[in-house]
Amino acid sequence: MAGYEFYLNRATTQGAQPDFHAGASGYFSAPQSGLDPHIFDGDHIKADVRDHILGVFYHFLDLRYTGRTRWLGVWLAGSGISYQWAGDRGNGDLDVLFGIDYPEFCQSNPAFQGMPEDEFADLLNTDLKKTLWPATASTNFHGQTYEVTYYLNPGTTRDSIAAIHPYAAYNLTHGRWDIRPPSLPSNPRDLYPAEWWKHIDAEQAHAHVLVDRYTKLRSMLASTHPNSPTFKNLITSQRLVVEQAKTLFDDIHLGRKAAFGAGGQGYGDYANFRWQAHKESGVVNALSTLATADVEARKAAETEQYGAPLDDAATALAKAALWNTPYRRS
Repeated sequence: MAGYEFYLNRATTQGAQPDFHAGASGYFSAPQSGLDPHIFDGDHIKADVRDHILGVFYHFLDLRYTGRTRWLGVWLAGSGISYQWAGDRGNGDLDVLFGIDYPEFCQSNPAFQGMPEDEFADLLNTDLKKTLWPATASTNFHGQTYEVTYYLNPGTTRDSIAAIHPYAAYNLTHGRWDIRPPSLPSNPRDLYPAEWWKHIDAEQAHAHVLVDRYTKLRSMLASTHPNSPTFKNLITSQRLVVEQAKTLFDDIHLGRKAAFGAGGQGYGDYANFRWQAHKESGVVNALSTLATADVEARKAAETEQYGAPLDDAATALAKAALWNTPYRRS
């Protein structure tokens, strides 16, 4: 069998090369004097925007579950509904977060009784990403295109979103602000301490070292005979660099998720600041390219050995959950 290193070399040869291209982010952008006029009239959401966001979502849920009025709460959250809505982030982002009263949900949908709430969240979020997100990835509101995403966080209940520390939260269910967006200085970078920026600079330097090392190895591999001992040593070195890059990327990416969980501080948490700073500098873009090559190589090696890629934990849980309910899909 060819193995992981063979497929990694193929992925890095045929795939995109790491590039420190700045990512779209409005995290450090200057605030506007008002909210997004494509979404809001003053500080109230436009009726047609609210109706569309909820209508698409309700249709999705009603095909799968019953009794949503008894267990569901829905919010718009994040910087897209803040005074930084005009920041350079490509298409606008509208994050639709929702919570459920899980005991009430199970009462209305008894097939799910006994399933832990976090497993149900994995099940539903997997379904949303596969089924609904593609349909709402390019939604037009009053001449502006938005990527609308829907997500269930187990820390959110039917009545409160505060547990996940959102930057701003507009209650779509009741048509009101639950958490108003904060006022910001003209230069939001001034909000963050120098020590934070020092850590970011060190990680950016480390990322550049990894990418430079990877680039040199790629050049050496291109001029080395594939059957030589030197080629084998270079392949091993390339694997180590790619694994280090993926480890750093995962730490940055997964840390952001923790910022909005129990014990996190939300939008202003260091882990979210870290993600946004590295996205702006291009570190996220460069490291994610190498992380993707690693994932593709592992999937190819697993397919060769097992006939198909191995499921990650969330996918395996979702498949198991679906198999044990009347909602099982072929």
